[in-house]
Amino acid sequence: MAAHTLAAASLMLTLTASSLAAQSPAPAQPRPRPPQTYPAFLQAQYASLKRYITRSAETMPAEHFPFKPAPEVMTYAGLLGHIIDVQYGFCNAVKGGANPAAGKALDTLTDKAALVPAVKDAFAYCDDAFAALTNENALEMLTIGTPPNQRHVARANQLTMVITHGNEHYGNLVTYLRIHGIVPPSSTPQ
Repeated sequence: MAAHTLAAASLMLTLTASSLAAQSPAPAQPRPRPPQTYPAFLQAQYASLKRYITRSAETMPAEHFPFKPAPEVMTYAGLLGHIIDVQYGFCNAVKGGANPAAGKALDTLTDKAALVPAVKDAFAYCDDAFAALTNENALEMLTIGTPPNQRHVARANQLTMVITHGNEHYGNLVTYLRIHGIVPPSSTPQ
């Protein structure tokens, strides 16, 4: 009789477990992510750079824009101006036409009131160059400069330089912010 009771108990346990398993929803399967193309990667990196540099300009108090940590380096304002001046050049090579920053000496701007909108304008100028980057046009060769300094570079190379140059100098901005006890945008929650 004990064997029948044990078998019945085992059967009941199996049926109960099967019933519970049938009632529990299956765990959600993660959606497969599409492969990340090089243009999509650059666009994501650019979006981060845009957010970090713009927020850096907005976050630093106006009285610290003339600050420089050593006599031989740029001021905070000068560094922001340099970043966007060079950025215009890289994006203009992709977009063509007249460079809207030509003759503006952005690297000589000194005050926050002028630089914050200038930073936003520079990124707005580059936005469509990044948005238009595709697998089909990423390796399209562009002619940069004038003879005898003319060269040919891929469209994606020019846009990669916006990110490379911007990140290099974002690292400098971080140091300037930290010296003044300000947490940089890349270290603050989104």
